[in-house]
Amino acid sequence: MNKTLAEAKAIHRQGIEIAKRSDWFQKLDRRYRKVDGYEPFSTAAKNLAYNLVAAESGFVGGLLEPQRMLDDFAWSAVISSAWTLAHNPFPVWWLHKNLFEAFQESDLPKGIADLRIGAPFGMIMLPRDKIVNPDGEPCDWIFFQHLPPGCVPPTLRFGLHTIQFQPVECEKLRWVTVLRNGTSYASLVEINGDELVRGNFSMGTQHFTDSNPDFTLEQQFQLTLEKIVLQTLLYLQIRPDDLLAPTNAVRISNKGQGFGGKKSDKDRLNPLIIGQQFQPQIERISHQPHSTHATPRTHWRRGHWRRVAIGEGRQQREWRWIQPVLVNG
Repeated sequence: MNKTLAEAKAIHRQGIEIAKRSDWFQKLDRRYRKVDGYEPFSTAAKNLAYNLVAAESGFVGGLLEPQRMLDDFAWSAVISSAWTLAHNPFPVWWLHKNLFEAFQESDLPKGIADLRIGAPFGMIMLPRDKIVNPDGEPCDWIFFQHLPPGCVPPTLRFGLHTIQFQPVECEKLRWVTVLRNGTSYASLVEINGDELVRGNFSMGTQHFTDSNPDFTLEQQFQLTLEKIVLQTLLYLQIRPDDLLAPTNAVRISNKGQGFGGKKSDKDRLNPLIIGQQFQPQIERISHQPHSTHATPRTHWRRGHWRRVAIGEGRQQREWRWIQPVLVNG
């Protein structure tokens, strides 16, 4: 039976409380210090644990069949991603707000050849409330997973039930996120030298089906997330030195994290920030006294990514980022 939005939110809140007490949450949560301007990592861990708890109870209770999950790409991608994170160590990166804004003002190329991904999977934490879906719900993080040709995503086991995935035919990148209200998004991107081949975007809502999403707006939102993931990976390829523990420019808070005492301080993990060394480009154009043209208003000159020829005989290629410029900012 369909649920109203209010009923769905109440069910989600109850589910989150159950998930916080589950073994899945203990496996997923990381004791990171809180970075000001970002949701705590535990927000992501709670929503991922909630999905695993829901799947596990559905399978064990006989209410869910493996094929039903496989037919729902968004949910199966979330469950597979959460399972992967719960059973493996993984990197978590906080994307600096200045770098995030510059990414927003930059265009991706049609193809991304020679993309070198340093981690098979991980999470990118986003500045709080900077990206929202068409319903105004913020996106706090994005999980990414590199799927090289021939790899097989891990088999999922819930009680007596197993879910197996087919081998990946060509190089792909999968990304997934779950918003605070439980709405999930996922997509597969085929990495091809000539073009990016985007799979079908998929979204899922928890418990209710009486909404009527504007799929054009939803697709634009998902393209924004995809662009952030790809640019983050490209940036780490050209600036691997700009992934650092917080400097004085990034405020770290221990308030409200439930830890106390010197022993707890030692147990907390330092976050890794992408883009602390990044310097936004600003250009100021002053009004000339005898000019007939008005001083340009503040605007962005958009940036872009391109591959340039280097080395002997210019046979090699490497990525360069032509940064956006804030004119008269």
